[in-house]
Amino acid sequence: MQNRHWNPLEQLSLDQLRRRTSQKWSAHSSDVLSLWVAEMDVPLAPAVTNALHHAVDIGDTGYASRHGYAEAVAGFASTRWDSPDLPITHTRVLPDVMAGIIEVLRASTEPGDSVIVTTPVYAPFFSYISHADRMIVEAPLTPTGRLDINSIGNTIARVQASGRWCVVQLCTPHNPTGTVHTRSELESLARVARDAGIRVLSDEIHGPLVLPGAPFIPYFTVANSENAIASTSASKG
Repeated sequence: MQNRHWNPLEQLSLDQLRRRTSQKWSAHSSDVLSLWVAEMDVPLAPAVTNALHHAVDIGDTGYASRHGYAEAVAGFASTRWDSPDLPITHTRVLPDVMAGIIEVLRASTEPGDSVIVTTPVYAPFFSYISHADRMIVEAPLTPTGRLDINSIGNTIARVQASGRWCVVQLCTPHNPTGTVHTRSELESLARVARDAGIRVLSDEIHGPLVLPGAPFIPYFTVANSENAIASTSASKG
């Protein structure tokens, strides 16, 4: 049985980490201790290590076929989140989450349309959305870090009254606050979006990274596929 005090962040020494050639460990001289927002100083999971070794051993280093990715996510979602079957035929493989979000924005909106974000939120949303010629409109979280459904609804109404189209860019679990939105909150958001006739784009890249007692709820389980598009990835969790 694994020691309950085992900490993955304490398994690698500084000397071991400095052998890495990633940007975090090669951008500065050895007298600088790099801090990073997205690269964890932990060993790879054994399953990942074994898969990589196997691929190298048999020379499986060609262009990815992309086969089986959606099925793997569906299996994970079914066991980890007890969610209904992921509609595999409705999935698409993309280079990364932000590329996917921008492509969905282009399919869901026109230049000059608005994207409602629940600030404080992942900073690159602002640059990517702006570079795509969409306008950012903020509907801040509550002081306790929860979704403010009334504010979102009012913001949607205000944008629509101005004659512009909009979508809601959701981040769930929320980055950077770590808030895990409840089923009730997501159902309320889905109802507001449905009544307004708009789409919610849900960034769910951190879905596997939640603490006990805060279950992650995939947004597609509370909204129909016409009103919601979710993005996920194996790179974080």
